Amino acid sequence: MPQGLTGAPATFQRLMEKTVGDMNLIEVLVYLDDIIVFGKTLEEHEQRLEKVLKRLHEEGLKLSLEKCQFCLPSVTYLGHVVSAEGVSTDPWKLEAVASWPRPRNVTELRSFLGFCSYYRRFVGGFAKIAQPLNKLLQKETTEEGCKVSDKNPSAPGPRKARESIQGEWTSQCEGAFVKLKESLTRAPVLAYADPHKPYELHVDASREGLGGVLYQEYDRLLRPVAYVSRSLAPSEKNYPTHKLEFLALKWAVVDKLKDYLYGAEFVIKTDNNPLTYILTTAKLDATGHRWLAALSGFRFSLKYRPGVNNRDADALSRRPYTT
Repeated sequence: MPQGLTGAPATFQRLMEKTVGDMNLIEVLVYLDDIIVFGKTLEEHEQRLEKVLKRLHEEGLKLSLEKCQFCLPSVTYLGHVVSAEGVSTDPWKLEAVASWPRPRNVTELRSFLGFCSYYRRFVGGFAKIAQPLNKLLQKETTEEGCKVSDKNPSAPGPRKARESIQGEWTSQCEGAFVKLKESLTRAPVLAYADPHKPYELHVDASREGLGGVLYQEYDRLLRPVAYVSRSLAPSEKNYPTHKLEFLALKWAVVDKLKDYLYGAEFVIKTDNNPLTYILTTAKLDATGHRWLAALSGFRFSLKYRPGVNNRDADALSRRPYTT
């Protein structure tokens, strides 16, 4: 296939998915020319590998032996290390993070945030930590030197992003920069989601943001499957506490973790006791009814969990970023 064509990646991806057919996502993962075949035992792995090789041969597709790896206990795939223990960040990729210099301009800051965002599901409270750095990217100036926020957006005149950010680099920015690097270099190993096991979701909200952690039990221990968090929109900061907690629940289930939770039975634990009555006796406003309608397609129960036992989700919603 010619390189550089606009539709080439999508066309090639469709070809690969068609080639592996019903094996996709169940016995094999495919991303363009990166194929990973997995199995619980060596025998199962070899059987699946043989099936994949046969289907590639039938489609006239060839593999480069020098780029292939076979029968490994762990493998690096798309910047992640995949093993029997779960999914973790690629140490080789993250070596550069520890020594990443402080960004001097917008281009370098975008590069740093773009790299970190790729691994955001490993970092609790990522959105909150990165907030001071993202604010630097939102500040643009016109050629006249006027801030866009101070000027009518519809006013004529070209805009350009200012390059240097060294004069605007505050202690909050430095704290966020250091915290992101530390969080990435100490990222946990996330467990694989097992659709045959029940999920447990811990959610919490504060005036700083929303947080949630999705768990599954392995060997009598709860292991994290995914971390989610975000900061609040300006209008959401005016919500009363019970509405913020309801927002955290709805956002985590419907907006962030739908691929895991839709069709599954799960338990939601919250440190807000009134929220446990939201499905039965609570009086809701119009917004609350919309959120409840969005949740109606999910099968879950709500349980109260005292704040002292809800520190995981609570920490994500309150994660500090100042030095």
